[in-house]
Amino acid sequence: MRKIRICFCMLLTLIMGLEGIGFPYISVEAAATTVVQIKIGDTNFQASFKDNKTTKALLKKFPVTYTMPELNGNEKYKYLSYELPKNAKQVKTIHAGDIMLYGTDCIVLFYKDFKTSYSYTRLGRITDPSGLEKAVTKGKIKVQFSIPKKKIRLNKKKITLTKGSSFQLKLIGGKAKKVKWSVQNKKIATVKNGRIKAKKKGKTRIVATYRKKKYVCKLTVTEKSAATAKPKETADATKEPVQTEEPKETPGITEEPVQTEEPQEEGEYMMKMKIDDVEVSVAWEDNESVRELKKIAGNGEIKISMSMYGGFEQVGSLGTNISRQDVQMRTEPGDIVLYSGNQMVVFYGSNTWAYTRLGKIQGLTNEELKNLLGTGNVTITIFAHS
Repeated sequence: MRKIRICFCMLLTLIMGLEGIGFPYISVEAAATTVVQIKIGDTNFQASFKDNKTTKALLKKFPVTYTMPELNGNEKYKYLSYELPKNAKQVKTIHAGDIMLYGTDCIVLFYKDFKTSYSYTRLGRITDPSGLEKAVTKGKIKVQFSIPKKKIRLNKKKITLTKGSSFQLKLIGGKAKKVKWSVQNKKIATVKNGRIKAKKKGKTRIVATYRKKKYVCKLTVTEKSAATAKPKETADATKEPVQTEEPKETPGITEEPVQTEEPQEEGEYMMKMKIDDVEVSVAWEDNESVRELKKIAGNGEIKISMSMYGGFEQVGSLGTNISRQDVQMRTEPGDIVLYSGNQMVVFYGSNTWAYTRLGKIQGLTNEELKNLLGTGNVTITIFAHS
């Protein structure tokens, strides 16, 4: 019995530091690098796994289904037929959704919070453990672990450019160096490494060939000038074009920012922000939190590793605490807030919680925000406005 008790093990902790958004548990660890799908009965959960020797060895075994018995009314466990590298540490507090390794061969999935004196190697964490306790029920359960396949797609299926303008087309999920680009009519446009240059009015197709499969983007080139173009029909040769299609026709992410209005001037509190390589316009709040954020950035920049959470936000640690004036609020897509004094949250959906407002992204539709923030972990860069 004591041996079973010692089996208290487990596997994963949500590396991302975003427990705060909707849960009181906050982690400031580095962002996870691997998303794992976990299926218990008819219920699916998403987990974030750490990037360490233990998880690398375990992930090679996926997909796999484990039969996991019950232990102590708070966890399910599985003894493996092989050993994994370990880096056990005393964790003190277990949280529902934690997945850890006990010893070198016992994986544990925790579905309740409790205190412990045992040591574990953290593997990862279910990002949203709500419903987990109900899903595991009583007794033995079957738990399926798998790594979702990346869907390969173009960041745009249809675009409209003005003569002389350009646009960066990307094949999301593919290796850029192995993509071959071609254009159906070279008189209308040219393409090199996905960069489209509009030459003449007309319609053609841009083709990306990857692993013998073709991905097509329909291109329309117009003659409209910057002076007469409608707001959503880009024609300014100095800026990247803004697409004319409806949001559902634009499932990808552009490499350059899409702006439909000029950034609001916020005096000394104005800063620039990038989501990965895409610069976005932000209307910053005039408060102490933003002033301190600007001081941290100084004349340089702040890089924040963000992680997806809850299907509506990206969260990342600032690495330090700044002033907070939390109020209960319902956030909207584009809102940028401070959680718990040290976590930045950028929303592409909505949530109700107590936050401090930092700013709001301007000029992007809800669909464009979801494309930027809702397809994987991102890096936020904040730097002084020149």
